[in-house]
Amino acid sequence: MTKLDFSAVNNAATKSFNAQRNLIKRIGKGETILCTTCKQPLTLSVSKLEQPGVTCQKGCTNIALELDV
Repeated sequence: MTKLDFSAVNNAATKSFNAQRNLIKRIGKGETILCTTCKQPLTLSVSKLEQPGVTCQKGCTNIALELDV
C-alpha cells in the first residue's frame, strides 16, 4: 500500500493560516490594510450582533472568526 504525502498541502495551509493570523493582528493594532482585490480598507468585526471576521466593503475578502464567549 502506498503512503500519501500531504506535506505540500500541510505547508500551504500553515502559510495561509499564519498570513491570515498576522493580517488580523495588524488590523487589530489599528493599521490600515487594503484588500488586494478592490483596494478598499479591511475592517475587523468582533460583534456578537453580526458575523465576526475581517471583510472589505465589496466582500472580496472575507475571513470568518470563531469567538469563544
